[in-house]
Amino acid sequence: MIDILPRLVEATATLQRQMEAWFSEYPPGMPWTVVSDYCIGNINKNNDVISLVVIANHATAAEICEYLGNVAPKDLKNTNQVPLGLVQYLTCPKPITFSLSFVLRRDEALLRRYLQTAEMADFLPDACEMMKAWRDNSADVNPYYDQAIKRFKLFEQDLRKKQVNEKLARQIHLAASAAAIVFHLVTESTRAGFLRWISDRDALLERYDMVVYDIAYFYFLLLRSEHELPISDSEGRLRLSVPEIIFEMPEKTGRHRFDEMVRLPDYLAGTLADINSDDMSFSRAKFGTVLQHVFVNSPNNWVIQLLSDAEKVTVRSAQFRAS
Repeated sequence: MIDILPRLVEATATLQRQMEAWFSEYPPGMPWTVVSDYCIGNINKNNDVISLVVIANHATAAEICEYLGNVAPKDLKNTNQVPLGLVQYLTCPKPITFSLSFVLRRDEALLRRYLQTAEMADFLPDACEMMKAWRDNSADVNPYYDQAIKRFKLFEQDLRKKQVNEKLARQIHLAASAAAIVFHLVTESTRAGFLRWISDRDALLERYDMVVYDIAYFYFLLLRSEHELPISDSEGRLRLSVPEIIFEMPEKTGRHRFDEMVRLPDYLAGTLADINSDDMSFSRAKFGTVLQHVFVNSPNNWVIQLLSDAEKVTVRSAQFRAS
C-alpha cells in the first residue's frame, strides 16, 4: 500500500499548487479541519467514493454547524432538492473549503487485483519498527506510539486469518491513504499548525480499535519525512516539524455532534458514487445538480481517480469541464 503514496503525490502536484493559491490569504500556523464521508459497497452505485473537505478556520465549528444545519437540514439520501446554501458554501469564491474525492469504479473492487491481504499484512511489522523509531526520537514521553503499535499488531493478526474481511481491510487502507494525502497537501499548501479530522460513522472506523487513524498518521509521517528535512533539537534528536493532528471520534450511537459538517462530503460522495463515467449519466436529478453546480469548472472541488491491474495502480487528478 505504501507504494501508492508516491503516485498520489505525483497525481496531486497540480492540485497542491491550486490549493496553495486558493488558501494563500491564510497565514502559516493556522488550524484546519478535514471532514470525510464514504459511499462504499453499494451495489446499486457505479463507483466507490471517499470524499474529504478541507475547511479553513473562518468561523467556529458551532457557527459552521449552525449555518449548515439551517441551509441543509437533511443529508443527500433524504432529500430530493439540493440546498442552495450548501452548494454556495462548497463553491464560495472566498476560499473557505477545498475538496478531494477519491473515486474507484465498482468493478475495481477497491483495488482487489492489486491490494492483496498478504501485502496489507506484510507492511505492518515494518510500520511497527518505524513507529518505535519515531517514539524513541520523540522529545516527550508519548504513550500514543506504543498504543498504535499494539493496534497494528492486532490488525496484522486478523489479516493473517483465513476468514479475514478483505473488503473492509482494503477500505481501511484506502481511507487512511486518502486522509494522509489530504493532510500532506494541506501541510504543504498552508504550513498548517493544527489539523483536525472529523469523519462520519463507518465500519472502517470502528474495527480494530479505530486503527485507520493510526495508519493515516503513519502514512502522513512517511510523506512528511520525504518532503521535509528533520530538525535537530537541543539533545541531538532529529524531529519532523509536523502539525498537531486531532482525531474526532464519532459517537457510536445517537446524533453525530458534527453531523451538519459531515453533510459536505456526504453530498459529494453520494453524487460521485452515482455518476456513470462512461456517459456521465445519473439516476436522479439531484446528482446532476451537484455535479453541475459544485464540480463542473470548479477550482476547488477535485476528483482523484484510481485504476488498477495485478501489477500497478494508476492515479490521476481530474476536474469536470463544461463543453
